[in-house]
Amino acid sequence: MALKNETIKEEDVRLQHLAALRAAGIDPFPAKSEQANTLAQAKDSPMDATVKVAGRIMTRREMGKICFCHLADASARTQIVLSEDELGKDLFKLFAKNFDLGDFIGITGTVFTTHRGEVSILVKKYTLLSKALLPLPEKFHGLSDIEIRYRQRYLDLLANEESMNIAKVRSLLIRELRHYFDDKGFYEVETPILQPLYGGALAKPFVTHHNALDMTLYLRVAPELYLKRLVVGGFEKVYEIARCFRNEGIDHNHNPEFTQIEFYWAYANYGDLMNLIEDMLPKLIQAVGLPLKFNTDEGEVDFTAPYPRITMRDLIKKYAKVDIEDYPDQASMFKLAQKLKVDGVDKNTGRGKLIDEIYKVYARPKITNPIFMIDHPTELSPLAKKKASDPRYVERMQLLCVGGNELCNGFSELNDPLDQEERFREQERLSATGDEESMPYDEDFITALKHGMPPTSGLGMGIDRLIKLLVNAPNLKEVILFPTLKPKE
Repeated sequence: MALKNETIKEEDVRLQHLAALRAAGIDPFPAKSEQANTLAQAKDSPMDATVKVAGRIMTRREMGKICFCHLADASARTQIVLSEDELGKDLFKLFAKNFDLGDFIGITGTVFTTHRGEVSILVKKYTLLSKALLPLPEKFHGLSDIEIRYRQRYLDLLANEESMNIAKVRSLLIRELRHYFDDKGFYEVETPILQPLYGGALAKPFVTHHNALDMTLYLRVAPELYLKRLVVGGFEKVYEIARCFRNEGIDHNHNPEFTQIEFYWAYANYGDLMNLIEDMLPKLIQAVGLPLKFNTDEGEVDFTAPYPRITMRDLIKKYAKVDIEDYPDQASMFKLAQKLKVDGVDKNTGRGKLIDEIYKVYARPKITNPIFMIDHPTELSPLAKKKASDPRYVERMQLLCVGGNELCNGFSELNDPLDQEERFREQERLSATGDEESMPYDEDFITALKHGMPPTSGLGMGIDRLIKLLVNAPNLKEVILFPTLKPKE
């Protein structure tokens, strides 16, 4: 409570400074700045060059008739020097008494080097650009309160250089993703976020209502079914960097609102997807200035390609010491899950989900280096093409890393409309038994497939999870600028 009172007191002082500046005829929030140089450019300028810069006051130190400040913009942090002899008594006094840390100012000055060898700017003229009415977090100690860091990300970015670096890595990685797919001949497209039917993933949706049309709509859980409609329509290579929404729990690896890239590639299969990922990921990682080999809390991770390809059946066999083929129906698989003490399942849980839960308990935690888990049971993958050699499994791959975190999920797409129709019916049956993550029957998508879709492969990659891994962040909230949080009471 003491800290809150101190903040209120500080705000009162700054309001007094604001009033004094207005009384002196200064607009504390002007619309325009005369900035001509960044601070980085100013520091690289020749000695005695005149520069016009702008930034936030981060430090200040007064020594009689001289005031030393550090000014920061997005490019650099530079010392500026204000002198009574240079500015005149009144302007120097006005600054000394009424300007605070956090204020934005514009200055015109000349570049020089101090006796200590620090490149600085001698201020000839200053302008207030924006008055800060609350103090900055104390930079020296950083901002460590996690609650404040996530709720007031602007303070976190100001106080913690690592948070700013993560935000920049994220931006660069998305830019490089676009470059990669554009160079491969893919078209970037946009598909609906508000959908009359959700689909493309086994997930619980957010539900909303459109008043004018008096209809229920869902926030998309994935863009998949719309992107595949575009393949039917004649696009052979499409991608979308998509904001998706799933009405599920929040933990260190899940946020209800997240970003992924999904792409679809005609005349390719899941083997081609794996080859592309092995080419793309190392290039992405190196393009944003990060190493392919790095340490995490779970051990060293190496993204040097290629990555091993192991079937889901073999992973479960290796770590759970059981063969899922010995349990061919739902009833026997449920008994096995009970025997293995798998939580969160019941007698109505489908066989595919039972297998997935066994994998999550026994195999997933053992994975550290990148591997492709391939060939999932058909029941677990309602949109993937069955393997010609064994229709009990589908041509699906997931890239897994560090604790089995799924970085991407892709498959040879099911383009047989009759097979797809049967699998949608099975999803309907699961929904009727209470499975909230089942997929609804999408009649228009079936109609689209009946018009013909070429052999196609598709993949979704979670951008948040990838960045979390690459920067070794302990929580997904570290890499999402404004994560979903429970309201403060």
